[in-house]
Amino acid sequence: MALMSDTHVADILRTYKTRYDELSLDPRIAHVTIFKNHGVDAGTNLEHPHSQLIAAPVISYQVRQRFSEALRHHDDFGICMFCQMIEEELELNERMVLVTEQFVAIEPFASPTPFCTHIYPRRHMASFGDTSAQEIVDLGRVLRTLLAKLYHGLQDPDFNLSVRTAPAECVGVKYFHWYVSVIPRLTRVAGFELGSGMFINTMLPETAAQFLCNLKVEPTVGSGAGIAIASK
Repeated sequence: MALMSDTHVADILRTYKTRYDELSLDPRIAHVTIFKNHGVDAGTNLEHPHSQLIAAPVISYQVRQRFSEALRHHDDFGICMFCQMIEEELELNERMVLVTEQFVAIEPFASPTPFCTHIYPRRHMASFGDTSAQEIVDLGRVLRTLLAKLYHGLQDPDFNLSVRTAPAECVGVKYFHWYVSVIPRLTRVAGFELGSGMFINTMLPETAAQFLCNLKVEPTVGSGAGIAIASK
C-alpha cells in the first residue's frame, strides 16, 4: 500500500467501508474487525497483498475494556477522551506526524512499541461506517503517506494495520472515537509482556514522531494536496 497511489488506497478503504456497512446490518453480527497483516512477523501467510475482515457474533474482552475506559472518562469529564486527546496533541505538537483538515496521525503518549501510530478523524465518530466519502479520500492520502514514511524510513517493516471501531450496539455513542492503528513489528512480544501485560518500548514517542516528520515522501499520481507535516 505504501507504493500505491493515494486514490488506490482510498479505493481499498472504500471497499472496507462497503463490506463493513453490509455486515453491520446483519443482526447476527456483534462486531466487525478489519485488519491487514504485512510480513511474516505480522502474521502474513499469503504472499499477495491483501486485507482481511472478520465479522463475529461476540464482542471481545479487549474491545469491551476499551469501551469501558472510554465511557468512564466521559462520565467523569463529560467529553470523549479521544476528542480531548486530539485537541491537546494538536496544541502541544510533540507527537504529531501528519495533520489534515479531517485527520491526524499521532504517536500515542504511552506507545507500546516503537513507531506505533494512530490515525484519528478530527470529526467525532464512534463508527467507521459514519465516515463520509470526502473523509475516505483524505484518509487514503494520510494512510498512504504514513505507510510510505514507514516503508522508506524503516526499510519496509512488517506491520499490523487495524480499524478500531464501535460494535454495532455502540454506533453513535458520544464517548468513543474510531481510529486506524498501524503497528510496525520491530520488536517481539516475549515473556515479560506475556507474563505482566506490560510492554517495554525503548523509543520515546516524541523521537518517533520527529523521525517520521523529517522523512520526505513524494506525492503519488492523483494524490492532490492538503497534508501538512507537523513541524517541530
